[in-house]
Amino acid sequence: AFTNGRAASACIGVTPVQHSSGGKENIGSIAKKSSGQRLRSVLFNGAMSVVSFLSKRAARTVKEQWLKALIERRGKKVAAVALINKNIRTAYAILISNTEYKPQLLEV
Repeated sequence: AFTNGRAASACIGVTPVQHSSGGKENIGSIAKKSSGQRLRSVLFNGAMSVVSFLSKRAARTVKEQWLKALIERRGKKVAAVALINKNIRTAYAILISNTEYKPQLLEV
């Protein structure tokens, strides 16, 4: 039903709301009221669990390394929303291509 992964994320409400006009882009926060409010809440709780767990151990995959760097730069809650967005887009790509998820492990 979605044209791409961003459309799936937008349906759940984890992409920023845009208020753009006249060539100037104004990007706001994520939408608080959308059809996916309950799902977004559950996904946020799960992402916050991952973020808090990851802060206590070393990163093992490229995705965890990206998340740790994002937590350092932007904070835990912003990183949790970014993780939700990335997971939705990844799930969409997996469903469309009919493949399995293969995390990219860090070289040791």
